[in-house]
Amino acid sequence: MINSIYIKSIVKLVVRISVILILYQFCRLLFFFYNLHYFPEIHLIDYLRIIQGSIRFDLSAILYLNSIIIVLTLVPSRILIKRWYQNVISRLFIYCNLIGILANIVDVFYYPFSKRRMTNSFIDEFSSSLLYNEKKGIVRMGLEFCKDYWFVIPLLIITFYILSYIAKKTEINEKEVAFTRGNLFSSFLISTLCLTLVVFGLRGSFIMKNRPITISNAGVYAKNPSEISLIINTPFSLMRTWTVQELERKQYFTDSDLTKYMPIVKLYKGEGMTKKNIVVIILESMSTEYYGFYNQELKDYKGYTPFLDSLINHSYTSYNCFANGTKSIDAIPSILASIPATKFHFSLSKYCTNKIDGIGSILKKEGYQTSFFHGAPNGSMGFESMNNLLGIDKYYGMDDYNNNSDFDGVWGIWDDKFFAYCADKLTNIEEPFFSGIFSCSSHHPFKIPKEFKNKFRKGKHPMHECVQYSDYSLKLFFEKIKDEKWFDNTLFVITADHTNMSFEKKYQSATGIFRVPIIFYDPSNKRLNQKSNKIIQQIDIMPSILSYLNYNKPFISLGNNIFDNNNNGFAINYNNGFLLIIDDKVVMYNEIKERIDKIFNITEDMSLKQNILDNVESKDITKYEHKIQAFIQTYNNRMINNTMHLEN
Repeated sequence: MINSIYIKSIVKLVVRISVILILYQFCRLLFFFYNLHYFPEIHLIDYLRIIQGSIRFDLSAILYLNSIIIVLTLVPSRILIKRWYQNVISRLFIYCNLIGILANIVDVFYYPFSKRRMTNSFIDEFSSSLLYNEKKGIVRMGLEFCKDYWFVIPLLIITFYILSYIAKKTEINEKEVAFTRGNLFSSFLISTLCLTLVVFGLRGSFIMKNRPITISNAGVYAKNPSEISLIINTPFSLMRTWTVQELERKQYFTDSDLTKYMPIVKLYKGEGMTKKNIVVIILESMSTEYYGFYNQELKDYKGYTPFLDSLINHSYTSYNCFANGTKSIDAIPSILASIPATKFHFSLSKYCTNKIDGIGSILKKEGYQTSFFHGAPNGSMGFESMNNLLGIDKYYGMDDYNNNSDFDGVWGIWDDKFFAYCADKLTNIEEPFFSGIFSCSSHHPFKIPKEFKNKFRKGKHPMHECVQYSDYSLKLFFEKIKDEKWFDNTLFVITADHTNMSFEKKYQSATGIFRVPIIFYDPSNKRLNQKSNKIIQQIDIMPSILSYLNYNKPFISLGNNIFDNNNNGFAINYNNGFLLIIDDKVVMYNEIKERIDKIFNITEDMSLKQNILDNVESKDITKYEHKIQAFIQTYNNRMINNTMHLEN
């Protein structure tokens, strides 16, 4: 038998949380109308979409703020009817939620200055005021705010009385409660179930392998980055940026010198755009370590990618290709928008709400249909929202595939099945089109479909069998599309999101962990069959595609055109500090001291053991330092200013 008073206590808790959800929507409505001129294109149907998306973020923030209250309410004990205990819960409910609603209300008036929801930087600024201003200064600041925004005070008073009223009406007033052995056990089961639901609510997803929702997940519901500020709430924004470091504004160079060292606005000469289709294939964890082509210097090394090795024979690539991050979430902005990972993952940072001119938004203006395919459940790793923010219109995931019998049980649809699905979809898309495809299967727990067991040779690790399976799946994909009319009018770009487990010494260094393939294949252009030693990186993919298409309008990119023979290229990564790969050198930069600490010769010292800083000419050290500092200044200042785009 279940204790009725305990159930009543849980029901009243649900009522309290529901009221707070309604109050958050009221704050959102106030935020919208007060800042209406910042959201001119939002109509009723758009606002309903925003409300739908906002519930996940509101619920997550509210559950965090009320976590202590929830735990105290779910304790199956006679203490529940104690008056002092109920008073503690009620006071916590009132003041915890008053703080959350206050943050939302203050942000209504702070938004015009910041153009985004408050983040941890606001707390830092306020803390600095406390440290560097006298008490009179703080009081004066408070009085000025109250004078300018006097209506905040009555709003808070009204909110306080609403919370007090709800707290009073939802208190437990019974004088006796009996927890027998039987109903104590059932109460524990109910408590466990409720806490499990709370965890899902905190994470914003019922899929445990998905990351907890972040600000960038709001992109799924947003038509443009500015709408994200409406979808999320201020407590959520503050909590999600609490441990995220802010970028620091830098001024190493004047604007003219900065343009010389890091030209970010690209403009390629062309006599008319060639509107080829573009298909970018991102292979999960498929580093260059697994390819025979990239490891010809290794004795008796066969590799595990026979199809891709054969394709490289008809493609452009370099022996020195690098990723710009170490996680899948770094790959999408790097490849599709030339935005690398730095101190933090761009997709998880507050800057992901900035306006970015990705390749999707650029090509869409030229009449391209844009789409992206990933065999994992829709929303996994925030790919869907990030693609949406970068201008990709259609997203096809496991939910759209609609056949769970092909689910690998862990990550998503098996590669051979999903590549076939992609082939069918691409054939029905109107040309010209841009499409991205992200594979799933070459990943832990290193499983392949039963029908492919014993088809591939064993390697040093089960990952090697997965690599062969994904390579074979890609072979089936190309066999399926090679006779389609759009095939010869398509540029294929093949890369990997990041590296995986390393078994060869070449890949166990600070640079080896970033070595991925970057392959350009055009079945109609035999002149593209070139190999080089140029240093290229993922953020070079977008400008190189646009150059290949003879795109002749200005755009912003931190990367370079790999087809420019006057540029030997460079790669920049962040691994406990900035790491620049340039010429035949690996340069390590100390951010705190703002100087180069170490330089290695990448060809003679693959393991990066011998620091040759003292043997490098001072003019070269200065050149490398300028390159790194120009990159940092450009990246930081443009992210802070939200100018990583060109105004139309």
